Amino acid sequence: MSVMDRLKQLRDSYVTRQVDRTKLPEFTSSPPIRRRVVFSGYVQGVGFRFEVLCLAERLGLAGWVRNLPDGRVESALQGGRDRIEFLVDHMCSLRRASVDRVESTDLPLVPSETDFTVKM
Repeated sequence: MSVMDRLKQLRDSYVTRQVDRTKLPEFTSSPPIRRRVVFSGYVQGVGFRFEVLCLAERLGLAGWVRNLPDGRVESALQGGRDRIEFLVDHMCSLRRASVDRVESTDLPLVPSETDFTVKM
């Protein structure tokens, strides 16, 4: 295993532990929405996508996340509004990343989408 692979493994292990320790509030039942969210700032190379994936799965959200060529991270999040807002707020609070700006746009639901994935 290369040094870079080992560092990524350690970072992913750290992210998994952090997400598992994150205290989730009581969420109200609400109709699902779908939202495109783009995070700008220092958000690539720090486990940002992996943390979105882990937290989205823990929250029961569907959708995807990916890096953009310009250094931003884009995501489509589908589920309860309060769960999506919690994820966005959590990602903006990370110390190892620095979110300068969040763009958010409502999208039509994709009923067939039930999982959360990382797009390349």
